[in-house]
Parts: sequence; C-alpha cells; structure tokens
Amino acid sequence: MSRYDRYSDDALRVLVKTQELTLEQKKDESSPGELAEALMLSALPEIVAIANANNLFIDEQRLRLLNERINPAGADATAVGLGTAQGQNASGTATANTAAPASVGTAAGNAGKTIKLSADFRFVLDLAEKMAGKRQVEPAHLIQAGWPLIQDSIVHYFRTAAAPDLRIEAADIELPLGGAEEGHNEAEQILLRFGRELTGRDKVWPFFGRDHELDQLTATLLKFWKPNPLLIGESGVGKSALVEGLANRLDAGRVPAPLAGNRIFEIRLSELIAGTNLHGALEENLNLILQAAEALPEVILFIDEIHQIVPAFANNPISEVLKPALSSGRIRCIGATTNADYSRYLEKDSALLRRFQTVLIKEPDRPTVLRILQGLRPSLVEHYKLEIDNQLLEKTIDLAGRYLPMRRFPDKALDILDRAAARSCFAGEQALSEKKLEIAVREVANVVTDINTSQIQALPALEAKLADSIHGQEQAIAQVASAVRVAKLRLNAEDGRPDGAFLFTGPTGVGKTALAVSLARELSGRTDALFRIDMSEFSDAHTAARLLGAPPGYIGYEDSPLLTRAVQTCSGGVLLLDELEKAHPQVHRLFLQILDAGRATDSSGRVLSFAGITIIATCNVGSESMSPVGFSSESRKGDGRVPFSALKKSFPLELLNRFDAIIPFRALTRADCGHILSTMLIPASNANLFQVHGLRLDYSSSLLEAILDEGYSDEFGARHLQRAFRNLVLTPLAAVLGSQNLSGRILAERLDGATSFKPPKPGSDQAGQSAALVVQRERGSGGHSHQTS
Repeated sequence: MSRYDRYSDDALRVLVKTQELTLEQKKDESSPGELAEALMLSALPEIVAIANANNLFIDEQRLRLLNERINPAGADATAVGLGTAQGQNASGTATANTAAPASVGTAAGNAGKTIKLSADFRFVLDLAEKMAGKRQVEPAHLIQAGWPLIQDSIVHYFRTAAAPDLRIEAADIELPLGGAEEGHNEAEQILLRFGRELTGRDKVWPFFGRDHELDQLTATLLKFWKPNPLLIGESGVGKSALVEGLANRLDAGRVPAPLAGNRIFEIRLSELIAGTNLHGALEENLNLILQAAEALPEVILFIDEIHQIVPAFANNPISEVLKPALSSGRIRCIGATTNADYSRYLEKDSALLRRFQTVLIKEPDRPTVLRILQGLRPSLVEHYKLEIDNQLLEKTIDLAGRYLPMRRFPDKALDILDRAAARSCFAGEQALSEKKLEIAVREVANVVTDINTSQIQALPALEAKLADSIHGQEQAIAQVASAVRVAKLRLNAEDGRPDGAFLFTGPTGVGKTALAVSLARELSGRTDALFRIDMSEFSDAHTAARLLGAPPGYIGYEDSPLLTRAVQTCSGGVLLLDELEKAHPQVHRLFLQILDAGRATDSSGRVLSFAGITIIATCNVGSESMSPVGFSSESRKGDGRVPFSALKKSFPLELLNRFDAIIPFRALTRADCGHILSTMLIPASNANLFQVHGLRLDYSSSLLEAILDEGYSDEFGARHLQRAFRNLVLTPLAAVLGSQNLSGRILAERLDGATSFKPPKPGSDQAGQSAALVVQRERGSGGHSHQTS
C-alpha cells in the first residue's frame, strides 16, 4: 500500500501540480516553493479562507500569470503519476508497502527522469500525515504543516484593499485553520468557518411564548420527505428567535426522539460569498458545506434571508447546488424570509420551493407580546440595574401599537423598551419611568407623545386650542374635535381605522387647510406632522400609480409611493388630501379601503396601516350654490353648506359614505377680514420687518379702510385680503426702502390714492387706536372673526 493512498483527491491534485511545476522549471527535486505555487493553483478555497481571515484578497493578476506559465501540453508535464523512485516497475506504477519515499514519481515518456523530494518536502508530508491522524490528508493539512516554509511564497499573492501596492509581511498572517476548538472534527470546522452553531451554548437563547409555531417547526423537521421548513413572516415577528427557541429545546432534550442530539448551524451567506470573485470558488465553498453536512447527519442548517440564494435576487448558483442535496434528503435546512421577498424572489423558483414546507409566522397577539416582555424583563433589569414595573410593559405595548403601525410586534415593543431603559440608565435613575417611554417613542416614531399619553386631561381642551388660531368656524371645530376625541380615547371598537376621516367643504380661502395644519400641530406637537397631497396633480387615471406605486416594469416602479411616505412620516398626525374633487375617479376608488378599514397595499406588497392618522379631504364643490346642504332645513347665505346632489356628481356615493363627517365652512364676512388683518397679517408683517430691517409700521385708519375695501371678497376669502395687503403696503414699502433710510417706528397712511411712510408725530398713538377702531367698527356690523392659511 502506497503512502499516497492516505491522501484525498484534493491533496493528490496538489502533489500532481507540484510535479508539473517542478518539470516546468526543469528541476530534479521538488521543494516547498513548488508546493506553495501548487497550493495557489489547486487549493484556492483554503487560500481564500486564509486571506479572508486576515482581511486580505488574492491578487488575480499574479495568479493568472502563474496559471499561464503552466503548459499542460508540454513534453515534461504529461502523464505524471504518484509513486516512488525505488521499487517502481517499467510501467511507472508504484510498488506496494512503500514507506517514506525519496521521490514523488516519474513522468511517463521520460524514462530515467526521476523527480525527487527535498528533505524539507519530505518533512512537510510527514508532518501533514501526523496532523491528519487516521483521517485522509487534505490540502489544509499541507498548508498547516508547510506554512513556515511556504508562507513567504503564499503572501506574495495577498493584497490589502486599502493599499494594494503595500507588501504583506508573512509574520502578520494568522492561520484560521489551526484555531478550531479542540474536539471539533473537520466537518465542524468547515461549518464554523461559514457560520456559527446555535446549539451547545452555556446560556439559553431568550425565547418566550410562540409554543404553537415552535411545535409546527419541530413537526416539519420530523417529516420523512422534505424535512425543510421555510419560515415566512414580516420583519420583526420573531423568525430567527423561533430557530433559537428550537436550539434551546434541543439542548434541553425536550424534543421527540428522532431529533435528540441534533445540532443547528447558521450559515451566513456573506461569509459564503466573500472572496469568491474567481470562477468556481463559490461552488467550492458550497460543496464543502454540503460535504460537511452529509458527514454529520445530526446537523440542521439554518439560512436567514434565504431569498438571497435564488438567481432572481443575485446571479449566483447557490440554489442550483442546493437543490439536489435538498431533494435527495442528504441535508436538512431551515430557511427564513419575509412575505415581500418570498413573493418577489422565491416564488419565481418553484423548483426550490418544492423542496421546502412553508411555516407562516404571524405577528403575536397582545397577551403573547406581554409574556415576551415579561420574560425579557429580568435580562433588562440585570443589564441596566433598573426596576421595570409591569404596568410600564403594558404601556409600552399601547404606545408601540399606536405610533408604530408599520412595524411588527414584538420587535417594536422591545425597541421602545430598550431605548427607554437606556435613557433611564444614562440619567442615573433607579426605575424606568413613563416619561422615558414617551421620549423613546418620540425618537423611534418621530412624534411628540405628551398630549396622547395623557389623552383624558388634554383632549377636552382641543376645541379651545384650535379656536386660538382658527376664528369663526366654531361648528367645524366642534365636529372635528368630537370625532377625534372618540378615536384617540379608543371609545369605538373599530380598531385599525384612521383617527377620523373628514371632508371639508366651503369656498376657497376660509380656513379649511389652516384647520388641518392646526389639528396636526395639536395632535402631534410638531409643525411637520401634516403630509399634504395636492390632488389636482392626479387628474389623469395613470397618475393613480404614484399613490401606491407603479406595477413592475412601469416607470416609477422603484420610487417610494406617496401614501407609503405619508404613513411613515405623519404617524399621529394628519394626512391632507387637498382639493379632492380635482382627482380622477380612479384615484377616488383607491381611498375606499383606506377610509373604511385604514389599510392599503402598495406595489411592493407591503400593507400600509393608517391607524393613528387623521385623514382630511378638502373640496370646493358647490361653493357657488345658495341651496342648503342636507344637514338641516335652515340655511343662510355663505354658510358653506353644499347640496348633496353636487357632492354626488363629484364623488362616488360609497366614498362619501366612508367619511365620518362632511363639515361645511362658511364664507368670510367683512368683520372676519378686519380681524385677520389686525391679528394676523399686521403682527406677522411687523415681526418680519423688525427682524430684517429694524422697522415697525403703524397703520392709519384710512389705510386700514383701503385694505379692507380692496381685499374683502366673500368669493375669494382671505387670500384676496393678502393680495390687497401686499399691493397697498408691501409693494410701496419696497420702493421706499430702496430710496430712503427708514428705521424705528414708521407711520403708514393712505393719502390721495397712494400709501406714504413717515415717522409718527411725537406722542402720537394714532396707529394702534386706528386699528382698534376699524376692528370694533367691523365687529359692530355683525359677523365673526376668522383666520386662514
């Protein structure tokens, strides 16, 4: 028996390549230098593993030059066999019972030309056989045994990404092959190189609840055919935690007898793909894993984000190599992916799906989430040295469900609790407080939660707060506040619906948009909690694709849909659909499900939740009509009530039926315009003038009367008043500022059809008195005050 019978096929290929290199250089003796080059050509996966472990990469150009130097058709490189010089017969075959040989072999057709082994080469072979023990010698043993002699030649092919021209020192290279834990066999070393073992830990994984899903996973692994579970669920529902829970059961022995002693190894695809830019390197890594899994029948592989193995995700051959092994039952594999990735990638590879059994992992209910938080509480208490009350756990679930509708339990509740505990620990507190939970929610969901965590005390004052900035629309404010209060206090049983859906009707410029802005500010505490969509941009049917996303293959498919961005940015705020009547009927139909159930599905398959969002639509339908709306038998001119027949002409009846209230806004009176002028336009203008130019304007009664005469319009509302203010005050002031050096208090008055600016007379308070008289006179004539945007 030849000593080379103890060598694996891969190791024999290395030795044959060593002979070829020796013949190519016309040497009579093989040395570790030729062994190093042979390893670079025939044992590349092992060499790549060394480079990866040291954050290096292989110089492909130098490796290509080495490969081109070998000429397989040359006279000296043909029919090279493994054997011994002594005792070799005429046909070139080795004799039996050969101990440590003095040569490697003789080339057929080159009779009398013997390739000897140098003393160093014989030492490397002896040491490699000793390291292999009773197993076959592999290229890894040759590398380990000969590393002191071949390291200078090997590192010649290594480069760093940061400095490709920098020379790598051999002393800086660490071999990963010798660092395996004692007692691990070669198959375990391969699996640990590309991942980690989930079983066999000193501490159990934190896993609580979900017993039904865990039983289903265990039952799938017991199947005779296709014992390969595929876990499908949204991000954050606990797919990976479920596999860790199975690892706990295996370690504790709480599994059926056929699964006793099984072990779970997680394969990281990033480790598998790293350093495989050369053709065939990825397949070599995969075959190593499959051989290792076959050598250990108790091993179960776990691949997270398994959709990455299909060619539809990345053009790699991973799935093609795995399919035969999965089909024949040589290996068992657990995969995990999300619903969207399953639909987008895995469904296209039906041959791969046929080898798996799907296990749906749904979002846990409230009792299960509470049990998970209670189970993890001791770990958080130990880590942060904090007391965590059980009521705060329930509060965490409430806040996570209300302000993070697009994320899933239990992940979102754990995220909030962990952030709040970290803040409490940073502040040096002894116990977790509700205030820290509110701050954590504000960071995660980008909302201010002060008002909504004390709803009972804050919401009764909602009308008063809205009336501070919106005047003259008391009925509209009362209707909106009442409906929002019912939704925010969770008094209705319609869970998941928006926190109010309203249609604002009335003429332009009367405060419909201003009320939406004020409501968003009061509900969220932020000035940017209103997401506005101008529905006049959706007058064509094809523009509806911008709301929920374009279908695959159409322009804009990769763009984020508007409603998806709205849900992500205005949680707890207001979604404003401005001028809804101008949108195409196809767009109107999109909102039927949103207004009714509070959900929609975008083009990527993601379910959008509008729970916690107040939806407000505005329209100017029938504002020119004088007939009453259908809310009461009494009506008066300019009260904003729209004939229901006019609304039915512009909107589908089923859409109108899904609004919680259709709220009319009345037209402005002259007194309203006087109030807007004195309390909004003039103070805002003076604040800006003082900040930019150091000016403060005082207005004469004649100028105020002129602004009202030109700016009041029951048809155009406050916007016409703003135009009059700009024409009669700001435009003349801009001309004066360019030619005169004005500062301090300036009196603006209207004389002979023109506006003039001059310092007021000493001791005069004409401007304030004039403004007050104008407002009082307009109020005395009847009407209400109002503010609009």
